[in-house]
Amino acid sequence: MFRRFLALVLLAALPLVARADSRPFTGSGSWTASVDEKRADRLEFSMRTNRHDNNGSRYLISDFVGLTPGQVRSASAVDVRFEMRREAGTITYEGSFRNGEGAGTFTFDANDEFPATLQRLGVELGGKRDAEHELFTLAIFDVSSSFIESMQAIGYDEPLEKYIAFRIFSVDPAYVRDMASVGFDHLSADKLVETRIHGATPDYIREMRRSGDDLPLDKYIESRIFQITPEFASEMARAGYPNLGRDVLVQFKIHGVTTDFIQDLKRLGYTRIPAQKLVEMRIHGVTPEYIRRLETAGYKHVPIDKMVQMRIFDIQPEMIRALDDAKGGT
Repeated sequence: MFRRFLALVLLAALPLVARADSRPFTGSGSWTASVDEKRADRLEFSMRTNRHDNNGSRYLISDFVGLTPGQVRSASAVDVRFEMRREAGTITYEGSFRNGEGAGTFTFDANDEFPATLQRLGVELGGKRDAEHELFTLAIFDVSSSFIESMQAIGYDEPLEKYIAFRIFSVDPAYVRDMASVGFDHLSADKLVETRIHGATPDYIREMRRSGDDLPLDKYIESRIFQITPEFASEMARAGYPNLGRDVLVQFKIHGVTTDFIQDLKRLGYTRIPAQKLVEMRIHGVTPEYIRRLETAGYKHVPIDKMVQMRIFDIQPEMIRALDDAKGGT
């Protein structure tokens, strides 16, 4: 079950790049950009081609030749013309910027010699008809011969799409060595990308180990997906649930067992509830709101197992009250 869920998450995490389309790639399109909210030296950059491909990436302003921070932040609209020069080709942008926001059009000039360079490295483009489109993809993600050689040198002799994924998700030799330093070496290309997508990085693994969780890599990935952190475990300990196993913490995250949920139940008189009972209550919808409705109908401190049965059979508090009233009137 988790494997199927993970596969869906991976698909959702992949950016929108070359999608199948019968229209030929014209080497042109439109672009929009805005200054990254967290990093003033970066741009959130989006490009759209005639094939309706969309690509959103972050670039340093310095990645572009002919574009300055002053132009990007100009208080009045300023016309711009700048380039992104990559080994696979050069993208030329025209348009304007104002107050950190820009838009315009672009054209792509492919490097016709780059396919031969790739071939010498044992890497093939997917097909002649889409060669220019593939080169455009290699350009926007900066898949260069030097990068491919650096990955091959440490054992990653991969098809072209894997090198693209490496660049998209920042998998490079330094990252591979860092993963090896925490005990996870000789990972497949897909597994390296998976750790990056979900943030199961060496730093996260070290943090989890300091809290006592020495796990297989897939468990670290699962923990990261569900945001199982030492801080979350500490929150639950303060709420009265110390030393919970990682699998229980995962269930808490999946089903929404929060400290607020636990405190609400305590205020209603339900204390020291076993962890699995908390999960069961969330699964079947035995919420504080439902318990309050029972109290309003005149039924206080109903056992948890009874309330779970009531929710399973969709028995509403108001229904019970009405039945009791009807019996009292006969």
